[in-house]
Amino acid sequence: MRRLAGINTAVALLALAACASQPAPPRTDEQVTVIWQRVDDPQAACQKLQGHKEVFAIRGCSKWNERDRQGQRICTVYAPAPESEKDKDAFVTLGHELMHCFDGNWHDRWGEMKPEEQPAAAGGTRKR
Repeated sequence: MRRLAGINTAVALLALAACASQPAPPRTDEQVTVIWQRVDDPQAACQKLQGHKEVFAIRGCSKWNERDRQGQRICTVYAPAPESEKDKDAFVTLGHELMHCFDGNWHDRWGEMKPEEQPAAAGGTRKR
C-alpha cells in the first residue's frame, strides 16, 4: 500500500509539472474571433506554425491562444477548403479545429480526447 501511495504521489507531481508549463485553457464565456486560413498543404503550414517536423500526416491545426490589441481572443484555423459539400474529411477537420478554438487542446498524448482536468498547449488533426 505504501508503494502505491508513492506511485500516486509521483504521478500527481508529474501531472502538476505538465500543467504548470501549459497556457491556461480558454474560458468558455468569452467571445472568440475565428480566422480560417485555407491552406493547400496543411502539413507544411502546421509544421511551420509549430516550429518542428511532425511524424504523422497533419490534416489541419489551430492556434487558439492569441489576443488582439483589445484583448479579444483570436483563433486561427489552418485547414484546406472542402472540395464539395460531400467532402466529409475536410468538414470533420474544420469542426475538429473549431472545437480547439473554443475548448483549447483536449488531446491526450495519443491524439484522443482526454479528461478536462489535463490541459495541453497545442493540437492538430492528424490523418490515421
